[in-house]
Amino acid sequence: MFMESENQVVKSIPLDGKLDNRQHVSKEPMPFEELPSDIQKILEDRKEDSKTRKTTLRMMEGKYVLSILCYISQMSPVVKSDIYNNISRANNMPKKIDDLEKLGLIRIYRTAKTNTNVIVITPKGKMVADQIMLMVNTIEKERPDLD
Repeated sequence: MFMESENQVVKSIPLDGKLDNRQHVSKEPMPFEELPSDIQKILEDRKEDSKTRKTTLRMMEGKYVLSILCYISQMSPVVKSDIYNNISRANNMPKKIDDLEKLGLIRIYRTAKTNTNVIVITPKGKMVADQIMLMVNTIEKERPDLD
């Protein structure tokens, strides 16, 4: 179901939420191939979008990401092993570090001679880390259990 309004296509499902006459959708699932072509397209686009596009917020909300950024900001330059030793050795830490580089918050220098990765905070990363620390400090000041 598509409605056009000034160069914009709006995708919508009827208010009753039904696309056909089935009484119990969970008991009578419809195969993907039998869905209307416009619904198939929506589902395919949605699936591709969720695989390929990782938003900035999604990257930043991951476990340890804020800690990694603040650590690098305070200790820059660091090597990856410093982060693993002081933050976490979780399997996905390299991906989190790569995400921070994609966001322009850190810069990774790969040295061929020693196979060491040196990580440096960028000016943008420093500004973001300072804002995070400001939030942390504000919250900690208002917590009576920390006195």
